[in-house]
Amino acid sequence: MKKWFIVFFLFVITLFQSLQTVSAETVEWKERADLPEPRVGASSGVVDGKIYVIGGSTEKQGTYGNQTFVYDPKTNEWTRKTDMPTERGGAATVTVDGKIYVMGGSSNDGVVKTVEVYDLKKDTWEKSDDLPFEKKVPSYRIYAEAIGKKIYVIAYENPTHATTYSYDLETKKWEKKQKLSYEVTGGSTAVIDNKLYILGGTHYIPQIVYVYDPENDSWTKNGKGFTAGYYSALVYKGKILMTGGVNRIKLYDPKSESVTAVTNPKAPYRMAHSSAIIDDTLYVIGGREETSSFTGNASSKFKSVMSISLKDLNITSDDTENPGDKDKGSTTPSEDNSAAEDGDALLVVTMVNGLQKEYQLSMKEVNGFLKWYKQRDAGEGPGFYEIDEHDNNKGPFESKKDYVVFKNILMYEVNKYK
Repeated sequence: MKKWFIVFFLFVITLFQSLQTVSAETVEWKERADLPEPRVGASSGVVDGKIYVIGGSTEKQGTYGNQTFVYDPKTNEWTRKTDMPTERGGAATVTVDGKIYVMGGSSNDGVVKTVEVYDLKKDTWEKSDDLPFEKKVPSYRIYAEAIGKKIYVIAYENPTHATTYSYDLETKKWEKKQKLSYEVTGGSTAVIDNKLYILGGTHYIPQIVYVYDPENDSWTKNGKGFTAGYYSALVYKGKILMTGGVNRIKLYDPKSESVTAVTNPKAPYRMAHSSAIIDDTLYVIGGREETSSFTGNASSKFKSVMSISLKDLNITSDDTENPGDKDKGSTTPSEDNSAAEDGDALLVVTMVNGLQKEYQLSMKEVNGFLKWYKQRDAGEGPGFYEIDEHDNNKGPFESKKDYVVFKNILMYEVNKYK
């Protein structure tokens, strides 16, 4: 009897320790205080550890708000500040020197070119110089980022290409820059190493990432990005973190020009939401449910604010290796790099129709797939690739192989096991 009691006691201890380990490794989204009002396509910015959400579409179709709300993560409370003079949504927004610039977008009276600046210390709004557009630019077709003492604006005055402008904060002058001959609607932008990246959007499959270098005033391709629109982009550890129309947080690495999914609990499917990172915590605010068509109005069901710890997701920092030391565009290790061939990985291939296929493969097999994909993308090699299903083979078959057609691939992920 005593022996069985000891065995049972040891079993309970082992089970308890196992549960503790699982609990420690489990990362969950946390619910925060709701937005005071539902918002879609609002302007947002982070200053002094607080999140500002301004304007945006309301629940009534075609109607925009001008309220300025501020969220304090420490107290988990929202407060209201001075209203923005112009009611608008889908505007370009940038934060510079503790001030939030809201530019363009759609108002209750139509598309506007006005630029209004919120001074957080004074809790006041002031009007800045209008955008220098020759034509009207619809909401979600204008983007902005700050680099140094200049604000760069990408605006689609024409349907198929965008004009780039810079605004000098010291001289208060606008200057026209190089145009971008590529169409992006509902895209996202971010700045890394003083270069502006534009990615995401709804028009092209697969979506191309473009990067603007202000030093030589040029746009260049920088790999493939995200096909869905109305994401939100943030920079974290040298990579661009995307939230929105996917059920996993995605990371775009500018150096390898590749997209990977972060292993995390399913993220909320949201379009045109706001997001922010404070103290290694990601906040997703408002927006509306993911749909095949974007109506623009807010939903009362989407006032919620959610957060997740990025530290717990084990996102690695960008390496400090000199990009010139290796081929920037290469996603396939060289054949003599035996270390890159070690281990196994989960290859996830997403088709243009939304179907996902998962393959448990060796890294050698994954590298073979990557090599084929790169060659086919350059117009060389066969239009399909043979993948051995190995142990995933189901049925009374001696072997089973999938033939993946290049033109049907939307994106892929490589998740290497430790």
